[in-house]
Amino acid sequence: MTNTLVALHRAGLRCRVVLRRLVVTAILALPGMSSQASDSYPDQPVHIVVPYGGGGIADQVPRLLGNQLQRHFGQAFIIESKPGAGGLIGADYLLRQPADGYTVLSAATNNLVINQFLFPDQKLDPLEQFTPIAKLVSVPLLIVVNAELPIRSLDELIAYLRVQKGDANYGSPSAGTLPHLAGALLLQASNTKAVHVPYRGGGAMVTGLGAGEVQFAVIGYLSVQAMLQSGRVRALAVVAPQRLAVLPEVPTVQEAGWGKLLAAIPDNWWMLVARKDTPAERREALSSAVLSVLQTPELVRQYEDAGLQINAQAGPALEQELWQEAQVWQEKLQGLELNM
Repeated sequence: MTNTLVALHRAGLRCRVVLRRLVVTAILALPGMSSQASDSYPDQPVHIVVPYGGGGIADQVPRLLGNQLQRHFGQAFIIESKPGAGGLIGADYLLRQPADGYTVLSAATNNLVINQFLFPDQKLDPLEQFTPIAKLVSVPLLIVVNAELPIRSLDELIAYLRVQKGDANYGSPSAGTLPHLAGALLLQASNTKAVHVPYRGGGAMVTGLGAGEVQFAVIGYLSVQAMLQSGRVRALAVVAPQRLAVLPEVPTVQEAGWGKLLAAIPDNWWMLVARKDTPAERREALSSAVLSVLQTPELVRQYEDAGLQINAQAGPALEQELWQEAQVWQEKLQGLELNM
């Protein structure tokens, strides 16, 4: 009898162990439970570094995204502004933070595929040091002028620049940013000259444009939205294949007779990146969340109202695209006259 009871007791223990293992296996099979069991990321606030001054596209793109990610994860996403040196200060700041996924960078085109050629002394190698979390939006650029100038078309701007013979000014949020390079490429394509005036951020640049400190700029809609609505700045053309829904009256450069500008001035975009050595499961968790929130109707509407176009991409194909785009920019920058 005693042997029988012992045998039954041991059998019961084995059954309970097997049952517990089955329950744990079933729980881990639930969507998202495996990653949560191994890593509860994020379990503290995530900081999004913005490498430019406050205001304009640089601030709004990550801020709107952060609001949605906060709802998705139930964790705060904090915007940190680290402006200066065409985005180099913000990029360097990220490299000095732990590679734990709790500090990421909101990067524009120049931060990943341009600055390494513009500032070779900085020994920056963004495609080796950073890895993309996800591409967020494309930013169609507007060619805009101070509204007090008697310029109402792209042809008239080119004619004005030719008369000025290098005395006109154009602004950008910072030296080396895509608005700076786009302005230089416009001058190159139209065989004209102007002086580049860098500011500390898009907000400061647009204020200078409205005040007449600079005569024109090539910038995204969101940066100049308020100035356009107040009538202090005038849009002449959009560097895109189609007109912007928020500015249906503004022609494309093709319609304005300057279609070659569409090929001369490459696409501008914003992307979320992390340090290359950030744990893969954390990068993937954040990437998946970003791609998900980019489909939410609220965020889609907010970006479209800002003149932005959702351009959600992630994965190895995106990394390969960045390497190819860097080669294009390296060739474009050769011989380009830049007032840094």
